[in-house]
Order: sequence, then structure tokens, then C-alpha cells
Amino acid sequence: MNTKAAAAAVTGARHVRAGRNGQDAAASWVGDGCGAIVVCDGCGSGAYSELGSRLGARLVMASLAEQLAAGTPATDVWSGMRAYVLAELKRLVVAMRGEPATIVREHFLFTIVAGAWRGPDVCVWAAGDGAYAIGDRVVVLGPFADNQPPYLGYELLGEPIQPHVGSADATAGRLAVATDGVAELVGPCNFTALSSSPRLVGHPDALRRQLALLARSPERIDWDARRIERSPAALQDDGAVALLRWEVA
Repeated sequence: MNTKAAAAAVTGARHVRAGRNGQDAAASWVGDGCGAIVVCDGCGSGAYSELGSRLGARLVMASLAEQLAAGTPATDVWSGMRAYVLAELKRLVVAMRGEPATIVREHFLFTIVAGAWRGPDVCVWAAGDGAYAIGDRVVVLGPFADNQPPYLGYELLGEPIQPHVGSADATAGRLAVATDGVAELVGPCNFTALSSSPRLVGHPDALRRQLALLARSPERIDWDARRIERSPAALQDDGAVALLRWEVA
């Protein structure tokens, strides 16, 4: 079966100007008749939230890949993923030997938007804002009250969260997830356009290049005035996208 996936994250123009690290991360995986994608976005007020988002994306993908490869349906992988990620984060919090609440808030608050496909089923699990597309159906998550997404890390502090779950059948043929910076894009390269483009999974670096262009300020030389005019970049916030496409039987 011809299955393709791509995942990329870039630092937004606003963070580049401020000299800040990018806080978004993305990952993808393709197996035999199955696949998974995920994006994570670190909490803006967390001192080292880029660490949590990148670690979170890897942990989510590790759990989804293991379960899907073992034959678990896409609709049944989420409780195992949630437990695995929380257990690994808790182990790290203990190993870091500090005030647990401070460690969590500085490192491990990040959103998750993840999708899985296996056989006849497609399912998305999200904790926080962002967006996903199953075929042509696009769902935008957030914004949340007081700009406080339900980060999975809150459960390490004894605060249960309620994730969003969406599902469809595999006849859609494609799945995409994105962080909120990409979900807010307008114009010809919005999330809907990115999620439906086969070109972006046809080359291993096409998706990253497209996001990098969106995060760059376009320049035009005014020869008469002898100056360079710059327009605002389309992607001001950090952005991460992951795409998965498969053949429909």
C-alpha cells in the first residue's frame, strides 16, 4: 500500500525577531497498513517549553507506533498513549530532583494534536489548541478561556483534563494535524491548502521548506527609492504540521 507521511516545524517570524527558540515540534510514522502523526506546541510562558514539546512529540509517536504495529485499532490507542506519556514525564520530573510543580510548568506544558490511521479507521486525539483535517473536513481547536489550553502536563499536578477526540472512516485518504500558529494562517497557503497538497508529502523536505517560506518576510526592491521593502511574514507564530496520506481501497 502506498502510504506517505511528512512532519515539520519552524520558528515563527515573531520568535526569530525576539531571539527565542521555536516551541513547536512534529513527528510522523508509517507502518504496514497504518500510520500516525503528531504536533506539539510548548506553553509560551514556560521557560523551557520547547524541550517538553519535542520530547512530547517523540513520546506520543513512540507509543502510537508500537500499538499500531501490534495491530491495535486506531480508535483504541489513546488511553495507552496517554498513560505512557504521563508515566515517562513523571519519571523525568522525579529524576530532575526539584519542585515538581515548577519543573512541570517550566518544561512539560505542551499541547498535543495527534492522529492515527489503521485499516478502516481514522482517529484524532487532542489536548489543547491547533487544528486537524480528515479528508476535506477541517476542525479548529481553541482558543480556550484565559488562553489556558488543557495541557496534558496538568495531570502531573493532579488536574485532570478532558481531551478532544474525533474520528472518521479511512475513505478520507488523508489526515493532517497542525499547531495553532498554522491554524491561524490566512491566504492561499492556509491550513486547508497545506493539508490537501500531495506535493508536500512527495518530497522529504517539501513541507519544511513551505513552512520556512511562510515564516520569512517577503522583500521587494524599490529601485527608484533605493530601498528594500519588507512585508510581514504570514507565519508570525511558530508552526508545526504533520501530514499522512494513504491509498483508499
